[in-house]
Amino acid sequence: MTRGSRQVHLDVHAKVAWSALVSPERHRWYYRLTPDGEFAEGSTIRWLDAGGAAAEESEIVEVKAPKRLVMHTRYLYSAAFAKQPPHTLTWEVARAGKGCRVRMSWDANEVVAGLLESEADNILQGLRVEHDPAAQAEIARLPTIGEITVHDVTPERLADYLAFFDHDAFRDYPGWQSCYCMETHRTQTDEEWAVRTADDNRRDMSKGITGGTVTGLLAYVDGKAVGWSNYGETTRLNGVMHRFGLNAAEQRGVGSLACFVIAAPYRHHGVAAALLDAALERLRARGVRVAEAYPARKQDSPQGNYRGPLQMFLRAGFEPYRETDRHLIVRKTL
Repeated sequence: MTRGSRQVHLDVHAKVAWSALVSPERHRWYYRLTPDGEFAEGSTIRWLDAGGAAAEESEIVEVKAPKRLVMHTRYLYSAAFAKQPPHTLTWEVARAGKGCRVRMSWDANEVVAGLLESEADNILQGLRVEHDPAAQAEIARLPTIGEITVHDVTPERLADYLAFFDHDAFRDYPGWQSCYCMETHRTQTDEEWAVRTADDNRRDMSKGITGGTVTGLLAYVDGKAVGWSNYGETTRLNGVMHRFGLNAAEQRGVGSLACFVIAAPYRHHGVAAALLDAALERLRARGVRVAEAYPARKQDSPQGNYRGPLQMFLRAGFEPYRETDRHLIVRKTL
């Protein structure tokens, strides 16, 4: 078994942090899961996702409000983790100056410990963003921004890509901090994909950029990367093909706008639209005949727009093509 821990400081009273840990409401900071059950010793909590499926199950071992919560937990959202034995997860809250310190500790086997080592800081930062006014001020939308410029993500711009995803891309929702947009290019089975860490995705996307297999764009304002788009010929985007069950023969001559990520302070200033225009221009120059995009049918958060908002595509001349369970596939002839 492997032990580890992480901690974060919050500029709020310890009771506020404790309430966030044991609230019966949806825990947006904790992957948007809702606890079903009572935070009482001997009780069982089922952590439900937005669709009502159990993503985790926890036996409450110890509760000492407002200081300490101990759980034996199993992750159920993936077969790779569901077959692992329960791990011990401990939350501790202590006063620290005018605020508090929240510590997350674990005792887990190698598979689960690897996940927690990768995700613990993101979880704690999510708690801070949701409940600490100072953190919320750090990501507030800017009233105005400078001129937007868009550049291809060449090997020379790898450092800008890494800085964007390391620090800015998901600062308002750290639960997605590990992705690095690798999902667009995944070749692994679902079980293999589930155990990948942030380091795995960062490394492999860096290789793709330096090797020229990733066609991405960065949007800049005042010399700083503030937005990203992952696009390309659909048959070369394995993650898109897998996610939407696409047939390679039907996708010949089609290009996909797979992903848009805009740093929180720069949203609603036209950054995504600038990235879309640049991606369409590049697809057209490569002889791609049709552009395809995958906006979500229902939005419940800014992050839910990572495929790009429907209205942006409609304004750009896209038209509905077909529907999936969660997305509307739209197309535009180039």
